[in-house]
Formats: sequence, structure tokens, C-alpha cells
Amino acid sequence: MTHCEMIQAEEIQVIVGDSARDGPGGKQYCGLWSLTSKHFPFGAFKNSAAGLITDELRRKGGDIFEQVDESTCVLSREADETYPVDARAVYKVSDPYYVDHTLTFRDRKDTRVPGYGYRESAWCSYMNCPPDPRLHFLSDGQWVAYMSPRHGLQSNIAPAFVPAETLEPFPSENVTRRSFRWSRAPLRFDEPFYYGRLGKMVLIFIFDTPRWLRFYCSPTGGGPSLVLGQFCPAWDFEYVIPPDAYEVDKEFTFRMRLVYKQYVSDDDVLEEFRRTQDELGFEKVGDVT
Repeated sequence: MTHCEMIQAEEIQVIVGDSARDGPGGKQYCGLWSLTSKHFPFGAFKNSAAGLITDELRRKGGDIFEQVDESTCVLSREADETYPVDARAVYKVSDPYYVDHTLTFRDRKDTRVPGYGYRESAWCSYMNCPPDPRLHFLSDGQWVAYMSPRHGLQSNIAPAFVPAETLEPFPSENVTRRSFRWSRAPLRFDEPFYYGRLGKMVLIFIFDTPRWLRFYCSPTGGGPSLVLGQFCPAWDFEYVIPPDAYEVDKEFTFRMRLVYKQYVSDDDVLEEFRRTQDELGFEKVGDVT
């Protein structure tokens, strides 16, 4: 059985793999096992971990790897009693330095936290020792660089265009397993993208469906760094499906793009963001406000 495969574009090489990789947290690292560039061969994601790990497959078991063509790989699983969700995650590279990712899932039973009407779907990316661990994005019309002060504190960054009174309430302390993303950051994001720096490179995360999008992060989420005494940050995100949109047996699809290139400027990042929105037909903030 094949568990992974390399796909590549003009400037980047990607290894997509299932949860067979037995990394520092066990067999849970289904997603991008590796992302490298001709311009910077040092891996973007932590060794033996991964990036773009969707919770719809993570730790669920039964995920199946498939290479569709020379530029596309798929991870999928069927609903079972352990986790009653059908899920399909597509990873596709294109020139010169893009990774397009689509997740489609369908709950066969209600998987929401009891007592809360919304449904979360989250992704993690464990970064490989970046000198600057922060997320960079636009907030209140200005560029900001932000990282939560510690794991699980002020980690969740909501959209500026969603009224505070309509944001989802976080579950109480007495839930079975409390997520570190259930703590609101003191700032909001203006546009559905963020980026991080890895040496001379920039990794840009660009998203569709901004009204349901949340960023979240941790300075230590990736565990110990290769650099003694330091840690690998987690650059994460989630979609929050509101109660009036959620239904059992309803199919949901979320799309995003990674851009991995040499950093030029913040203006260049904005150009990549606008180009992606137009090229892929991503929903814009102006469409939902």
C-alpha cells in the first residue's frame, strides 16, 4: 500500500502522505509531509510532522492515500462508528509555487460539541523553526504580526467584519477535551489571508468563505525545535459552520491556497492574495458585508 507521493511544480516540491507517518505525536500527520523550494531547500514544516492537517482525517484512522495524476493527491476516509464523517482532502500543485487544497466532508451523525449549535472544522500546520514565529495579516487597516502569548491563550483570531455578538461562544472548561483554539485574541483580521516568514521565503495562506473563517496559532504547538531550547509554532485555521447552516448529511466544501515563494514585500503578498481571489473565484469580504 502506498502511503505518500511527491508532486512538484516549477519551484516547489511537495510530499503528500496519509496518517501512516509515526511522528512525535504518533500516527496523526496526514497532509503535507514536506514542502520545499528550489530557492530554500530547508523544509517548511517540522521534520516528522506535517502541514495542512485536517481534523476530519487526523487521528480518525482508515484514511486512504491516492495519487490522481502527476500534480494531484487525495486523502479520504468513509464514515464509521468511531467518527461518522465522510471526508475527502485534495492537494494539487501548480506552477510556479502554488498548492491548492480542497476539503469536502459530510457528517452522517451530528458531531457538534453537545450544547453548542455550530460545527468546527480545523487544520494544523507545524512549522519548522522559523526565526519569526508570528502570523502577519491586516488588522484595522494596518499590517500586524501576532503570536499568542502561550499555548491556548488568546489564540483565536476572528474576522473584523463579523459582529462580536454573533461570534460563536467557546465551550466551557468542563468539556471532555478542551481545544487550545477556544480563546479569543484581542485583535481581528480584515482580509482572509495571513503569511509567515521562513528565512528568505514567505508562506501565504489564502482562504475562501471568509465569513466562517478563523485563524489560530500557538508558539509551541509544533513541539521542540531543532534549535536547542526553542519550539516550533503552529500556524492554524478553522471554519465555523453556524447553526442555521449546519445539517447532518449536508455536504460542505472549503478551499484555500498556499503560496510558497521568495519574499519580496508586503505589497507583493497582497498582489498574490488578490490574484488568487480572482483566479479561483474565492468569496471576497465585500461579498458578505
